[in-house]
Parts: sequence; C-alpha cells; structure tokens
Amino acid sequence: MQKYFSLSLLQRIALVCGFVTIMATRGDLCAQVAPQQQQGSDKTTFTVITPPDPNFIPMSVLKAKADEWMTGVDVELVMAPSGDPSAMRAMLFSRAADFALFSVLGGSRFSESGISGLSLVGVHVWKGVHLLAQESVENLEDLDGKRLIAVPAIMTPSHMVTNHALRMQGIHADFVSGGGGPVLMAQLSRPENAPLGFVAPEPMVSIILERQKKENWPVRYKVLLDSQAAASPETGETPLGGLWVVNPERVGNTRDAARKFIKGFRTAVDYVNNPEHIDEVAKLVSQAMKEVYGQQAPASVYRSMLQSGRLRLDFRQADEIEGVIRSELKKIYDVTVDKKVFRSEL
Repeated sequence: MQKYFSLSLLQRIALVCGFVTIMATRGDLCAQVAPQQQQGSDKTTFTVITPPDPNFIPMSVLKAKADEWMTGVDVELVMAPSGDPSAMRAMLFSRAADFALFSVLGGSRFSESGISGLSLVGVHVWKGVHLLAQESVENLEDLDGKRLIAVPAIMTPSHMVTNHALRMQGIHADFVSGGGGPVLMAQLSRPENAPLGFVAPEPMVSIILERQKKENWPVRYKVLLDSQAAASPETGETPLGGLWVVNPERVGNTRDAARKFIKGFRTAVDYVNNPEHIDEVAKLVSQAMKEVYGQQAPASVYRSMLQSGRLRLDFRQADEIEGVIRSELKKIYDVTVDKKVFRSEL
C-alpha cells in the first residue's frame, strides 16, 4: 500500500486500468474452459478482491487453512487499493473476481449506480473505526470546528460514520483526506504538521499506535471515540464490511464449491474471534499483508488489535439482517438499499 500511494495519479490510473484489462481477459479464458476450475484439476479456485482493511483478516486466515476447512476449494487474493472507489468500481464492472470484500455502503452505492450482479452474502465487520486525538485533547468539544484527517479519505465509511457520530453530539469538524503510507506517518509524527485528531479504520489504528511508541514520536495520539458505539449506541456496532458476490454466473455454476467457501469463511471469522488463536492469527495476517500488499507491520500490531477489542467480527447472513442493514445505512449515510442487494446466489 505504501508503494501504491507513492505513485502519481496518472501512474495509479494506468496501473488500475492495466490490471482490470488483464483480469477481464483472464476471466473470459477461464469461462471458456470451466468456471473457476483449472483444467485437469478437481480443485475449484475462487478469486476474491480484498482491500487492506479489516475485511481482509478472515480471508488471510482462510487462505492459510483452505485445505483443512474447505477441501477441493482454494482462493486467490486480488489487491484492491483502500479508499479508491474508482479502482474498485472498475474491478467490479469488469467482473475481475468471483467474490469481493468491501464496505456495505460502497456495494449498495455500486449496485444503485448500475453495476449488475452484485449481491451481499453477509456482513462480518461491525466495529473497527476510531477517532484518535492528541493526548492533550480531553473531550470531543475540543475538536469542534477543528481540521481533522480522514484516513484514507473523506466520504469513505470510516469518515462518514465518525462524522455522523460527532454530529449526534453537536461536534462539527472539518475533515480532509489523509491518504496513507509514509506521507501520512510523517504528517502525524511532526509537530508542525500534526493534526489535532484523525479518524482511521483498523488495522491502521493499531499500526499508528505501535509506531508512535516504537519511534518515540514527539506527538502522541490516543483513541478518543469508538465510532460505532457513538453512532449506534443501542447496539455499539454498524454494518461496515461484507462479503459480496461479484460474478453470479460463475458462482451459480459452482454453487456447491461456493457454499463450501462461504462455510469456510464463517469458520475463519470464528477462528479469529477465539482468544486461543490470537498469536497464530496475528502471524498469519502479518504474513498475508506483507505478501499481498507489501505492508511490513509486525505480528505484534495485529495481536494488539485483536486483544484490544477495537475490532469486532461476526459473520451474519445478509438475508437474516436485511432490516438492520437498511436502517443503519439510511440513518448514517442516508442511503436506501435496493432489494436486489440481498438476492445472493447463495
């Protein structure tokens, strides 16, 4: 992710367009042989789009445990830049994968904009966005009218759910996009550039908290607000991230394997939630983040995140929580979810 954010805008556009063209061509070739099943093999491989955020955590564990939890099924992970809706839109439009992990808000918007075939299998990320402020900040009122950073960008779920939570308490902040990578870290760690506060999703929150301690930043931040608890005080959680069907034709043609994949994903979520597995999960996630995204965060970052309670994962089928999704997205984002979003092949 750091390398991606160091590229110029034109370079990023070229990278995304080239990637989508390659993946779209690959998909056509796969379809001519057998949907998502390599010739001469009994194993079905599903391609899954994954951004470097909490959505990715169960998938990194599932990939490592595929032989144990879903015999005959494997997954291939495809990187999607975090906080880049245009790149995700291009990948979904070309059907560059069978499934994708991304926000419930984003998927609902993409479906409304005309991207066909998208359907929500289930929601698994319910908590993982936090507002951090400099240690000198004592309460939310200190942030009223102040300029804050939204990581990775404004108008992403992280920013919007936090902004909603602040406005519920009469706080109006001026958010600007923060991006990511070394530029963000330099801005946060230097007193002359440091914002009074910022909002970010996990695992970025844990990465920043560990780096400021390890590198002895002159500016220190603390978690000031659990955004989900403030935005939805009745439940303390919000439907943030889910598993989506991107290519219903391929999924429909391999329905038994797809259902095995969904069962394996649910097992992975439960495995992550088990305190006995924290050390193992932290190592698996750290390794996968390095291999897929080039992120160098050590396992201790993910161990801290899992132990802190800052992240809540719980896989729930979309059709069972349709009412919750509709009400939460309308309340927080003023988005009306189309019924077709819940008509999953599975």
